[in-house]
Amino acid sequence: MLALVWLNYLNLHAQQPTINLYDSAQVYYKKKDFKKASQFFDTYYIEQKNGQSNYDTYRAAVSSAHIGNMERARYYIKRSTEIGYDLGNYNYFADDPLNLPLRSLPEWKQFIEPFKIKADSATLALKIITNQLNDSTIRINPSSSKSDRYWYDLSKKLSSAQLINKIKQFKAYTSPKKKNFWTLYQIKVNDTLTVPFLVHIPKGYDAQRKTPLYVYLHGAVINRLKFTPPGYIPNSIETKIMDKVLDDAFVIYPFGRKDFGWLYQQDAFETILRELTFVKSLYNIDDDKIYISGHSNGGSGAFWFALNQPSSFASFAGFNFLPRIYGNNTPLDNLNNGTTFYGVSGSKDAIFPLETVNSIYSFATSHGANWKNFVRSGNHALAVMEKDSINFVFDLLAKEKRNPFPKKIQWETNNLRNGRNAWVAITALDTLLQKATWHTTQSPILRQNGKENTVDFYPNRSGAIIATASGNHIDIKTSRVAKIKLYISPYMFDLHKPLTVTINSKDKLSLTLKADNTTIVKQFIETRDRSFIVSNIIELTVKK
Repeated sequence: MLALVWLNYLNLHAQQPTINLYDSAQVYYKKKDFKKASQFFDTYYIEQKNGQSNYDTYRAAVSSAHIGNMERARYYIKRSTEIGYDLGNYNYFADDPLNLPLRSLPEWKQFIEPFKIKADSATLALKIITNQLNDSTIRINPSSSKSDRYWYDLSKKLSSAQLINKIKQFKAYTSPKKKNFWTLYQIKVNDTLTVPFLVHIPKGYDAQRKTPLYVYLHGAVINRLKFTPPGYIPNSIETKIMDKVLDDAFVIYPFGRKDFGWLYQQDAFETILRELTFVKSLYNIDDDKIYISGHSNGGSGAFWFALNQPSSFASFAGFNFLPRIYGNNTPLDNLNNGTTFYGVSGSKDAIFPLETVNSIYSFATSHGANWKNFVRSGNHALAVMEKDSINFVFDLLAKEKRNPFPKKIQWETNNLRNGRNAWVAITALDTLLQKATWHTTQSPILRQNGKENTVDFYPNRSGAIIATASGNHIDIKTSRVAKIKLYISPYMFDLHKPLTVTINSKDKLSLTLKADNTTIVKQFIETRDRSFIVSNIIELTVKK
């Protein structure tokens, strides 16, 4: 029953409106111009037969009734009954004064009376599930984990080699009293916002063994005004996308909404990384087997991480998504760094049409992007309604393992909060400088409905870097970059020997480093990464 709630909630909050008929119908409906709204609804449903929600058909019925077309009103109410119910929003339909012309119709009674019964039942089920999600007695809580003070105290007692080994081999994790269940945590973003996120503890979890983890980003963010009540999620249709991995891997389910989601808000992206660190502090997670995926807006969010914050992940996946960064640059060359993005597009997707996705995909792969896109027969709800058709992606992801120390990194950013990839970070830009010849910012030609147009993927000036490590030498090339940081790990470089750094083939440095315990602990606490251990941070200024 709760699955129906989520499906219709998904449809209510359109992922990224692309159909002008539908948009126009909604605009005129809000203006109460029911004649024009009805015309657009009717034309839309002739051309677009899939993707209806009972909100759309309900509004079409209201519009038809207000202009006296009761035959069409009856048709749309019947369609609403067939589609199902958003059980959490019964009052929206029952108390809406605009539906007065519908209330005398027998079709309305056939729609609203079962709605009431099912909504009451769903409310009770929601209360039970919510209580289970908040049961702190069966999960691991922060008080059960090693505190920051524990690690700082160790740093004062142990040599650097001993401290690093302690972190590397650490597995003193507490086993939860229950497994194979969802639990709800909260994370404070700032003084006015605390956001929920769900964690699924797998049936096969062994606290002494490293376990893979998946972050799953839900769709329908663009118009969602509130976070979905967490109780709706465990049995939702969209969550079933992750069924294949639930037995043997953790899943983090962040919550997004219009003003805090994975399209425009940097704070929301960074909160997901904090949620990941939080879970890694409580459970024995395999740092090199962490993946992020999502559907629709969520798939676009996973694409954002691949292009802006890939360091924590082994691989990425998007289902029925638009491969573009919203409100920022879309630096496709950032997909050339070893990790792979896997995508699945529906052949009949009307929200993010295949020809549009393919135009970006073809352009990116022609420039060396590590991206594999697959096409399956279906519409925008492909991953939700036909999850068996996308399960192969999880088999591909499971084979991927993060290389925490890539020998070569090519990275570009216009936002310094996204300046880091693995062991190198851009910390200051000088975008007034001339770009290096290798620093190109080409934009693809997008195709939709048989038409072509070029969309600027680089609206903001950016800086770029190419860093190559060979033995104990680092060669760096920069473009429009003023400052950089190097995150040095003893698992990548031999600290018993000098480390040499060349910048733009002219500035050569020779550095003698000694592992710093304070740096080791601070960096570990920030990420809880037991694989990529940082012992030193080098800050360099690029000469003009």
